[in-house]
Amino acid sequence: MPNSDMLSLYEAVTEISQQMLEAARQKDWDGYGKLEILCQGYIHQIPVHGEQAPLTPEALERKIACLKTILSNDKEIMDLMQPWMLRLTDIMNGQSFKK
Repeated sequence: MPNSDMLSLYEAVTEISQQMLEAARQKDWDGYGKLEILCQGYIHQIPVHGEQAPLTPEALERKIACLKTILSNDKEIMDLMQPWMLRLTDIMNGQSFKK
């Protein structure tokens, strides 16, 4: 897979992760779930480390920037989901959650 194609996949995942973050901010969990499935499809197309040509310094910078953005978006999504997950845990444990 040429590096430009691989970078396009990383950039697509970055864009989808931004959309997922926006859906989480809006508490649009159905939309979030659909985007998560779409994101997984792109991630499965990214080759494993040994199956690609070495990246140019510029391409490596772009890849790192994408990964940093994806991780930052993921952290914020997890922060947004945490109260909901705690509530779900309480419900599953038979405890009422008052807020």
